Amino acid sequence: MSTFPADKSLLAIGGLTLVAPSLKIMYTPTPKVACSTIKLMLATAEGTHRKDLIDQITNPSVSRPQTIHDPVINGLPRLVELPKREIDNIFTSPDWIRVAALRDPVARSYSAWENRIFLRAHRRTTKLAELAHDVLTDGKVDLTASFANFAKVLGDDADPFMADHHFQPQSLLVRPDLVNYSLLVRVDQAGEIDSFARIVSERSGKQIVASRLNEGLGVKVERVCDAHTANRLMATYEMDYETFGFTRRSWPAIVEPYLLGDMESRLVTHYRSLFARSISVSRESQRRVGARYGFGQMRRGFWRLLRREHDPYDPREVQP
Repeated sequence: MSTFPADKSLLAIGGLTLVAPSLKIMYTPTPKVACSTIKLMLATAEGTHRKDLIDQITNPSVSRPQTIHDPVINGLPRLVELPKREIDNIFTSPDWIRVAALRDPVARSYSAWENRIFLRAHRRTTKLAELAHDVLTDGKVDLTASFANFAKVLGDDADPFMADHHFQPQSLLVRPDLVNYSLLVRVDQAGEIDSFARIVSERSGKQIVASRLNEGLGVKVERVCDAHTANRLMATYEMDYETFGFTRRSWPAIVEPYLLGDMESRLVTHYRSLFARSISVSRESQRRVGARYGFGQMRRGFWRLLRREHDPYDPREVQP
């Protein structure tokens, strides 16, 4: 049976939650569950997206699309910043849509691992990358074995990872025990995010489209995850399955190693280096634009190599 945290404070349930006042939409973001896409839709519909300020923000960002997470750029107030009477109205009024998004826990954990650990996309995950280190097969980085190692390390001791919202169970971020959500969008099910885009369009009077943002390497979780790895992750995120009724998918007993070639390995090494340098790079516009251009080039180069050397999955297909 699900056991939610004892903390029922507004900060616990609304610390990340955003509000689009004119749309009357409350949104609780869940990292690696199309949160960049949804924030962009809401900010665009609400008219608060400050694209003109992107080059002035001081927080390091890997790409322009990721700047939507900066409150200065998205312009959406946090729930905890509002007066209590407004919050009470948001929680109870039938005029408001209270929405969150969900994703299969195994697929979400792969996306988080790829971004935060394998690509070292955030300064705070350096220690996590040391815990869930790369695994080599025949002297080459093996994505399959590396992801399996992450699942084992996470399952053995999840605490070091839980400081990062990307690895926290969705049931700790989306609290249906405390919030009467009007809509839970399953972004991994065909048509659901587009259906939400239509709701936002209707409420705003604007044509809002769910754009795919923050693409990864394009390697599908099915290509690198076997049943043993999936079972570890399903056990770690047991509460999500109980809370939201996710289907426990069947996974193959064996998955072939996914080995990076020499050029791919060099690209990944350089990619990680670019991320590391972006943390300390100055906010001077020319340098920032140059770094972002470099990231885009690395992504496209990596995808071309994957298409040429690996399986038939299309690496250009963006994961939510």
